[in-house]
Amino acid sequence: MSDAGQHAVHDRVQELAEAGRHEEALEAVRAHLAQSPDDGRALNDAGAVLYALGRFDEAAVMLGRAAACLGPGAGHALWNLAEVYLASGRPREVLGLFPALDRAEVLTADLANRTAAALADRGDAVGAMEALLESRRLAPGQPALRAAHEGLRRLRPKVAFLCEFQDRKFLKDILPFVSARFETRLWDGRDRDEMLDVLRWCDVAWLEWCTGQAVLASQLPKTCRLIVRLHRFEAFQPWPEQVRWEHVDALVTVGNRAVLDRLRQRVLNLERRTRVVAIPNGVNLERFAFRDRPRGKNLACLGYVNARKNPVLLLQALARLRERDPEFRLFFAGHFQDDGVLEDYLRYAAREMGLEGAVRFDGWQDDVAAWLEDKHYLVSASIGEGHPVGVLEGMARGLKPVVHVFPGVRDFLPPQFLWRTADEFCDRILADAYRPAEYRDFVAARFPLQAQLDRINDLLVEYEQHPVARAAAAPTADAFAADQADAVAQAPGGLGGERG
Repeated sequence: MSDAGQHAVHDRVQELAEAGRHEEALEAVRAHLAQSPDDGRALNDAGAVLYALGRFDEAAVMLGRAAACLGPGAGHALWNLAEVYLASGRPREVLGLFPALDRAEVLTADLANRTAAALADRGDAVGAMEALLESRRLAPGQPALRAAHEGLRRLRPKVAFLCEFQDRKFLKDILPFVSARFETRLWDGRDRDEMLDVLRWCDVAWLEWCTGQAVLASQLPKTCRLIVRLHRFEAFQPWPEQVRWEHVDALVTVGNRAVLDRLRQRVLNLERRTRVVAIPNGVNLERFAFRDRPRGKNLACLGYVNARKNPVLLLQALARLRERDPEFRLFFAGHFQDDGVLEDYLRYAAREMGLEGAVRFDGWQDDVAAWLEDKHYLVSASIGEGHPVGVLEGMARGLKPVVHVFPGVRDFLPPQFLWRTADEFCDRILADAYRPAEYRDFVAARFPLQAQLDRINDLLVEYEQHPVARAAAAPTADAFAADQADAVAQAPGGLGGERG
């Protein structure tokens, strides 16, 4: 049917619906759909009419089909579907629509508020929190919603982060995410009595690094859930053997099977003594924005400069590369982690190898994304990594990864990004294709920050629902509703063929 014909059908259905003649409107739109079953606008009209008739299940089916047919233009159908779900007591389905509604630019604070209230009425504190956070993101200047959010946050379990080292870079995105949902506390001590106070305060304790803190926490009386996150180096140290794993509820790893195998060698029957959960690190794709750069000749190496990072092999590979093209340069970003011997050697070796003007040590970078702006390849010669975050951050910016093989690397990167010899290093840079968007898409599909945060949230929610005996139970619908119902907007919502 022509566009004019489709518009005529739509106008007729709207006219009948507005006159209260819903059965006639449904008959008219169904007659049209018999001839044009994939007309998304007509399917949306049918869903709206069925909603008006109180036939919610049928309306949801029609509107789901409409959204699928309309594709990027599905905003009206998605909005109507959300209204149907709310009217039929299915707020969890509305929450599931939030990403699509947001992409279609039709998600509003009002809809988020009403969804939060409906979820709270059903005792779903987890869903209510997510809806409230969406509302605050969409309209941050809502004092009443701020109070509702804080009230619900106080009703949920308390989470303590224990981080023995000042190196908290892996918590940079996790802490604010968890803090928005739970009361949190960060503690970096080792005093036994202080730790016991922290563990008594919280319902879930997250121990960042499997070090002495984890050993001590596992040996104290159990008052909360214990989660220990191990990155890499701890698997090669004595601490894991000293942990009372029966007192640890979950060991979180970054997903490197070689590291886990090393840990199994040191800790017998590990997986019988505790639960092992793999949660790879994620990359903040907003912080590391993509730039579609041309092929160039600047190589970047990110991370601490130490013997494990194998910078000597990188110099050898660079020397071989410059035999073919002397314009390539290598830039290091990161502190030296030794007594000065490695730094002196690298500077000396660069001069001896004729690389003095081709190698630069830029030191620690607070803004890694900016430092990567004029680079073209992210190179690594490391002999051991847990999960190569620096490599993935470079890929997110559009740099091609050229990574020396290390145990477990094939869990994260495909063969075309790996090298074993200096000649393969050169081939990866000179002969292979250069596709910045492909590198970005790889990270976005496999290691986005949100995927990591969602898995962490799932783990915390699981322990929220199954606390240790002394911990308070998750808040009930009545508790939330009694304290917060007045603060959650209950604006009326309408449904029609078009959304204003």
